[in-house]
Amino acid sequence: MTRMSKGLVAAALLAVPAVTLQASSHREALAILNEPCADNTDTYAWVAPGSHNKLYLIMDFNPLHEPGQGNQGLRACNGYRYEFHVAKGSRLRDTTIYRVEFKNDIKIANPPTATTPVGGGNELLWQLTGGTETMTVTRLTGGDSGDPSADQLTENDRSVVLGRNLPVLPNNHGPQTDRLVYGLGPFKGYDSGDAASREVGLYDQAFVDSYIQPLANGGRIIAGQFDDPYQLDEKGIFDLVNLNRNDLGGISGARRPPGTDVFTGFNIFSIAIEVPIGDLFPNGTPHNGTLVAGSTDSLLRVWATISRQKTQTVDATNIITGLRGSGEYVQVGRNALPLFNAGLVGTQRQTMYLRTPPFNDVTNFGNDILFPVLVRDAEVLGIYKALGVGPDTVTTLKGPRLDIIQAINLGRPIPVIDGYTGDVITLDAAIDSMFPNGRRMGGGTAPNRNQVNVNSVLISLIVAGDPGAGLAKGVEVNDKNYLDRFPFLAPAHQGLFQGHGGVNTPTVATPAPPPTQ
Repeated sequence: MTRMSKGLVAAALLAVPAVTLQASSHREALAILNEPCADNTDTYAWVAPGSHNKLYLIMDFNPLHEPGQGNQGLRACNGYRYEFHVAKGSRLRDTTIYRVEFKNDIKIANPPTATTPVGGGNELLWQLTGGTETMTVTRLTGGDSGDPSADQLTENDRSVVLGRNLPVLPNNHGPQTDRLVYGLGPFKGYDSGDAASREVGLYDQAFVDSYIQPLANGGRIIAGQFDDPYQLDEKGIFDLVNLNRNDLGGISGARRPPGTDVFTGFNIFSIAIEVPIGDLFPNGTPHNGTLVAGSTDSLLRVWATISRQKTQTVDATNIITGLRGSGEYVQVGRNALPLFNAGLVGTQRQTMYLRTPPFNDVTNFGNDILFPVLVRDAEVLGIYKALGVGPDTVTTLKGPRLDIIQAINLGRPIPVIDGYTGDVITLDAAIDSMFPNGRRMGGGTAPNRNQVNVNSVLISLIVAGDPGAGLAKGVEVNDKNYLDRFPFLAPAHQGLFQGHGGVNTPTVATPAPPPTQ
């Protein structure tokens, strides 16, 4: 579908915010509500600009954590496998997997007595128990046999441990933890008359950087609590797409602005990996530095999954999770392109999406892409009619929409069949990354802006047929600045003085309308 009329572009402005919420996958499926450790919200994959000698991979999961929620800060989830899958070329066949597994340990102690010293397993707060959080990183390789029945790597394929028992970045609880547990400065008790130990935080970027761990392949990794890098004015969307005028071109029938980013102040668990490109192209990236538009030899196809053992049995002796896993590992979470599961796949199929690999996405979810539900919903809400968009144009927008599939395949000669086309981030490792050619964190016109507003690109594509139409700008700034280097993620919000807590005020049964603007 080519660039459409101005009237259609205007219509897109209204339809866009319905999708904007879904450019990330926070608690998007019914099944994921019961398993936050498997809730991966966003995936990022891009090559280092200029040289293209490194691949950066970021997975965010276990979202919407209020920084001050104390022991809920223990979020390195035991018993799960967090995996970045990488295929090469036109086919969705695993060639490399980077697997991260976390382990939390706590020292067993006898019940407390009057003479029990401070510290150890009897403490109420995790920081004082002596508990540890570590991770093991493994690389699996193979998948080049050409056997169509062997799309996924297994334990029988080649595996190399890249790092074992690497420390996980601890949480940003507050000033007293910074001194007493992390040793970032001298501590003075309440009896000192000096409140600095309770009011001045010392958890800084240098402390975060000290948890960047080297890997045996020459790469690096860090995992732990960070600021959630996603932005969205979400409140109106959950009221059945009740959008404000700023999102809808100023039309009078929309509710009054402003919109607010509901993710401001929340933390998330993140894994960031820096991979030498030689891991994936041992002989060098084909035609590095040159765009060959009809090629697939320099393409990487990336997606993230979360798995656990199939059977989970209640086990009171496991003091970390209260469960004991057994049986084979099964996939319970998946994420790649922003928007796919949360904004395109219907609710009744979202759990199936999480539980299946991308190899059968054309069969399972092809109609969700070809016939976007959002266009239909926008029509029912009266959006197109209000903007004077004709019925013929709306019919075209309803589908079939092969243009959407071609865009996410970067216009390359990738067959639109199972095993080749699916929900993966496709990027050309020979050229600089820019969404939808990969997805980069940060890199925008200001330190708190992303290189591309993925919400706008995706909505423009779905609604106007042109990813560059510039629709649905929405909330475009993060609540913290990104880094311009690895790991790119902004440090976590502090538990004591940041987050969403506040002074309570009485509520009213039905809020009054906002003042006329």
